[in-house]
Amino acid sequence: MSLKHFGKQLELPLLQSLGRTLLVSLSVYTVVRLIDLSHRGALQLIPKGGYEARLFLLELILCSAAPILLLMVPKVRESAKGLYLASVLCLLGFITNRMNIAITGMETSAGQQYFPKWTEIVVTLAIVGVGFLIFALAVRYLPIFSHEIVPGPDSETEVATVSVPELSHVGP
Repeated sequence: MSLKHFGKQLELPLLQSLGRTLLVSLSVYTVVRLIDLSHRGALQLIPKGGYEARLFLLELILCSAAPILLLMVPKVRESAKGLYLASVLCLLGFITNRMNIAITGMETSAGQQYFPKWTEIVVTLAIVGVGFLIFALAVRYLPIFSHEIVPGPDSETEVATVSVPELSHVGP
């Protein structure tokens, strides 16, 4: 996404390292969560059905199973597109988790159905939009990307150039 919107991309070795870290973190998270749910007897509620159980299974598949299985494949873990897919699935799973807790969990305890009002949705989207704006400004004015790849003298080689931000000095 950075390449598409800013014309700059993160280094693949950095992303691969983050992919390995994500694999370990998700694996530990999933095991601890399933052990916790098992000790509390909550896993026994899944076969009983209901939309809460279906949303939990969706969350488990999106947040844990699919990204873990994808990241276990070295070819996926070493490609930018594979890492992107795994991270998007992970994010969708965590969003589903938060929605399950905030909406389905509260509905069950309150005994009422709930859907956020349009104002709550707009405020949430505004917060996300501000996050994107801050990142865009940071990329533009701070040295977020340490170097750029520029075509070399012949078309098959690339030369890395270091971009140094210009600093204006106001002194005595």
